[in-house]
Amino acid sequence: MLPALQFHSLPLGTQFTLLVAVPSVLVMFVGKQVFLPEERLTTLLRDFLKTDWKYLGVAWVVTQAVNSVALHFHVGRTFTGFVYAIEGATVATFQTVASQPLTLAFTAVYLVGFPFAVLFTYFKLKAHDEEEAHRYALAYVILVTLAVPFFVLFPVKVSSLYLTSVQPLMYQLSPAIQYGIFSTDTLVKAFPSLHTGLSVLAALYARKADTAYAYTMAFLSTAIVVSTLYLGVHWLTDAAFALVLVACAYTLSRQFSEPRWSVVSREAVAAVRRTTNR
Repeated sequence: MLPALQFHSLPLGTQFTLLVAVPSVLVMFVGKQVFLPEERLTTLLRDFLKTDWKYLGVAWVVTQAVNSVALHFHVGRTFTGFVYAIEGATVATFQTVASQPLTLAFTAVYLVGFPFAVLFTYFKLKAHDEEEAHRYALAYVILVTLAVPFFVLFPVKVSSLYLTSVQPLMYQLSPAIQYGIFSTDTLVKAFPSLHTGLSVLAALYARKADTAYAYTMAFLSTAIVVSTLYLGVHWLTDAAFALVLVACAYTLSRQFSEPRWSVVSREAVAAVRRTTNR
């Protein structure tokens, strides 16, 4: 009882961070034990400090930059009505089986399963083929970058803020979750769905690892896509167009040789360092 009371006495932002960070770390550890049992944690940490931080760091910097642009710069009008004209209220059918346990499960998939899928896939790939891991990181950067023009020029509201027949199930689940989402998201950058795009991209690259992990990622990426629709976050159009961008990012990433991507990574990191030191 006391720990629960102490948790709820924390600021909502801290509660949200803990709700996402703690389970995510635990799931990453479980993933390591199941999918990388022969890899030692000290080895993974040493490799991360030696080389992996370059690739993951560039991906993180690009993600933060894109989120900042989407948060502060977009045209004044939204195009949600255009998306509604295409598909109507079809997405509401995903909530016809809504229940508290299902909402909890899909929220966990959305908030914890997604970062696991996107991040752990890099380490799993690296254990099998380091070059494929680097291509995956490049594909991630390309996909996130491709989404920027649409976030800025074609803002679309999340489905639950436009359709009265769709409930914002995840936001209603907890004040901390509502605060965490609302404080970092404009809720008008639903198109395209990066949850869909990045999870499907991870599933595509997971095929370069072993069969068991490929099937796991196929299942998890499907669950992530469904979670975005069930929870009232995205539209079917958001998910469909994200798949188009995934095809572009995957195809482009296959065109780069390892040395070229290494140069891109080094130059990007050097640029970030120069900006930070000013």
